[in-house]
Amino acid sequence: MAPSRYFISYSVPLSAALGIFLGETWVFITPIYIFLFIPILEYLIGENKYNLSPEEETKVKASKMYSILLWSFVPIQYCLTGYLILEFWSGSLAGIEILGAVLSVGISNGGTGITVAHELVHRSSKFERFLGRILLLTTLYMHFAIEHVYGHHKHVATPEDPATANKGENFYLYWIRTVPEQFVSAWNIEKKRMSKKNRSFFSFRNEMLQFILIQFGLIVLLGILFSPLTALIFVLTAVVSFSLLEAVNYLEHYGLERRLSVTGKYEKVNHHHSWNSDFSLSRMLLFELSRHSDHHATASRKYQVLRTFDDSPQLPTGYPGMIVIALFPPIWFKIMDPLVEKATVIKS
Repeated sequence: MAPSRYFISYSVPLSAALGIFLGETWVFITPIYIFLFIPILEYLIGENKYNLSPEEETKVKASKMYSILLWSFVPIQYCLTGYLILEFWSGSLAGIEILGAVLSVGISNGGTGITVAHELVHRSSKFERFLGRILLLTTLYMHFAIEHVYGHHKHVATPEDPATANKGENFYLYWIRTVPEQFVSAWNIEKKRMSKKNRSFFSFRNEMLQFILIQFGLIVLLGILFSPLTALIFVLTAVVSFSLLEAVNYLEHYGLERRLSVTGKYEKVNHHHSWNSDFSLSRMLLFELSRHSDHHATASRKYQVLRTFDDSPQLPTGYPGMIVIALFPPIWFKIMDPLVEKATVIKS
């Protein structure tokens, strides 16, 4: 259970950089690697349901290396994004290469990058929460730090959560709904926070105002330093990134619901309200994000000590494979809707 098992996560930004460097059809290395090669390997390798013993938990929680792995993604992600921008601006990328490069960097920033940011924004350390926000800047999705922690975790598996996909809702309709709704939710959360602190909504302490100014400022700066088209490439890369995040959100809670009691309150969030996946490669590539049931049951647990529960609803494969399936709604519904019904019966 050494931290080195997560080194495979570096292969994602590395494949994106390598593809851009080699050019031509090599720019599609990353999407092929993530959405074809990894799902096939996961099918062959299978699951790993091992949970750490209390003694092992104590040992890994004490190791700084698990956090250093996360911190390292900040310079890696900024260098990769900068590399794409410079290569496009210099004219080294043309035609289909631009598409492949945008997809590859978007997959890296949205796959490993936002996954790391997700872990960091949950931390109690101001330094680590700051790093999480810095990573989210490259995906133009900084409001995720607010909505996810203070909105999604509170309202998950209820109609009040814009990030929970309803049974029968396909990914494309979900994306159209959830992206603006999560943004509005983050505004409302921050508005309430400002009100509780007796501060003006237009205070510079309002993080949503900060995020918008920073993100807009970055786009304008790229347009001035390079070109408006270069800034557009950056924006398109960010759209790929946060779309990948929303694909993950879609599969993590699809069709799962918390019961509403006679008092009008929803039952407490537990490991029945998130889909779990113990497929080894997804676990290592995404810093245990696929052990999502335990993450929602105990959000304070760090990624290296997340557990699996036999009675949690289980996905039939790892995250990359499930994302591919989600892109084809008829196949998704045929596979997932019976599992949703089964999960509901087991919970009852």
